[in-house]
Amino acid sequence: MEIQGIEGLCWEPTTSIENGVDSTVVPFPTTDLVHLVYHGEEPFSHGRYGLHRGLEDHLTFLGPSTTQAQGFFVDCRRDSPTLHRRITLDFTPSSRRTLKIPCGVAHGFKCLEGVYTLNAFRAYLPPPEHLLTERNPWATGADIYNFSYDTPNADLPIVDPNPYPASPVFYEVLSEMQKATLGTIEYEYPHTEEVVDPDGNVATLMIKKRLSVGQQLLDWEPIEGIDGVGWRKHLLVWAGPAAGYAAFTDVAPIQVIDHGENSYSTDAYGIHLEWEDRLTFVGPSDRTVRIKLLDCRSQSSTQGQELCYEFKPSPLRMLVIPPGVAHAFESLERVFTINRPCRRAGDPESFEPGNDVIDWPLGKRPGPLFDIETREFPFSYYQQLVQLQKDYLALRKDNLSTPAVLLVDDGSGRQVRVAIRQNVRDAS
Repeated sequence: MEIQGIEGLCWEPTTSIENGVDSTVVPFPTTDLVHLVYHGEEPFSHGRYGLHRGLEDHLTFLGPSTTQAQGFFVDCRRDSPTLHRRITLDFTPSSRRTLKIPCGVAHGFKCLEGVYTLNAFRAYLPPPEHLLTERNPWATGADIYNFSYDTPNADLPIVDPNPYPASPVFYEVLSEMQKATLGTIEYEYPHTEEVVDPDGNVATLMIKKRLSVGQQLLDWEPIEGIDGVGWRKHLLVWAGPAAGYAAFTDVAPIQVIDHGENSYSTDAYGIHLEWEDRLTFVGPSDRTVRIKLLDCRSQSSTQGQELCYEFKPSPLRMLVIPPGVAHAFESLERVFTINRPCRRAGDPESFEPGNDVIDWPLGKRPGPLFDIETREFPFSYYQQLVQLQKDYLALRKDNLSTPAVLLVDDGSGRQVRVAIRQNVRDAS
């Protein structure tokens, strides 16, 4: 849906799949680098525009439906028919739509406290003849120019946005660069200011603040009791004491689970046999989420062990749950789960991650046991999976929910998996 006033600024619908009453799954089929932006819970405002030459933001806002946020935009593209047009946009967070902000459109937001932004950005490159010359001021890590909201129209910048969409290889390289560098960064994300020296020369200063002790986390925190389960720190770039972004550099497709705002619980464990969950929970920091775990791996040192564990949502780390470890959550209302899983077992020719789950009643004992043979899957596997998901979502016409998969006896003593889907119209 086009937003009136600035050409190319628009809302695009996401595809949502019902996941039970008041819960939906929003798939993002991409192997590319994705950023999760966090804003803290104190009153938030950028206070100034940010302008990108080569990064087109694709922003999905995850937060309370009662939040009234504002966005401020000004078109700074030299050849745009809406050059220097300013608009203000009032909106509420929703996992069902994404805001696309073209390169060269400066933007800033306020009232995003308690809201998390998933940015599946697109990159654009300068003309090849500029890349290796002083005429190319652009670099992905420094593609930000800041200026005040009250800048007079006569002083608004005019830029030539990068014209060429980056190739898939660019995102691979960028992801590897962030893996190599973000874990070593000791400063907050810079902001820029223009200064004039006594001779009248204008220079752009990049200002960075050293990280505090509280902004530094452990790389890995195991959860005692179940082997291989624990918290892994995200690759983080801080932009203040409570704001910044986490880089999701894994290559598997992403799913956002919107658990709704009513009471959330489940009567069954979910057990993945092939995929390792990597779960990031975002929502109110005072919310206590409970997870129940049961180790169903036949060769695990903690086979048969179970525990109940409580934690608070945080964008700074992800919960790693290996395949074969049953898990069930309580109190996830008003919390969003972002999962970028990693395939660890099974046949690489099989492309059905949505069916890689078994539902096991919480109170049924003994629990099942499975042989999990771990292996690595190449990048090409995830590329094929993403394309299959894109094709499916483009052609999807059914109204079926995500499946519940049960283990049942086939009559000859063998346990087989049966997937049960509910028609969403019937559920409503």
